[in-house]
Amino acid sequence: MEEQITTGQVAKKWGLIYGLIGLIVNLTPVILEFQISWIQLVNIAIAIAIYVMATKEFKEMNGGFMSFGEGFKISVIAALIAGAIRSVVSYVYIKFIDPNVTERIIEATNQAYRNQGLTEEQIQQANQYSDIFTNPEIGLILGIVVVLIGGLLWGAIVSAIIKNEKEDF
Repeated sequence: MEEQITTGQVAKKWGLIYGLIGLIVNLTPVILEFQISWIQLVNIAIAIAIYVMATKEFKEMNGGFMSFGEGFKISVIAALIAGAIRSVVSYVYIKFIDPNVTERIIEATNQAYRNQGLTEEQIQQANQYSDIFTNPEIGLILGIVVVLIGGLLWGAIVSAIIKNEKEDF
C-alpha cells in the first residue's frame, strides 16, 4: 500500500525551498549594494513557479487528483513559511549585521529622485512618507504579509488551473 502524502508535507518542503531562493534573490543585491528595479517581477515569477511545482507534485503523488482547497492550502502554507524565512533573515541582517543598509538605500533612492528632476523639498516629502517602511521591525511584518498576500492571490490562480477533483458518483 502506498503512503498517502499530505498537503502539509508538500507545503513545508516547497515553503523551505521558496524561502531560501527568495532570501538569496532579495538579500544578494542588498549585500552587494546594487539596486534592481525589476526585483518584484522576479519574486512573482519565483512564487508562481514554486506554487506550480508544489501543487503538481502533490497532484502527481495523489493519484492525479487535487482539489482547489488542497492546492490553495499548499500555496498559502508555502508562502507563510517562505515569508517568515526571508523576513526573519533580512531583519537580522539589517538590524544587526549591516544597520547602515537602510541609509544607503535611502540615499540611492534620493539620487534617483534627483536624476528624475525632483526638488530637495519634493524628495524630503517623499522620504517622510517612506520613513515608516525603513523601520526593520515594520519590514519584518510587512515582508511576511506581502508574501502571504501573494500566496493567497497567485496560489488561488495556480490551484484553480491545476486542480483535478475526484468525481463523486
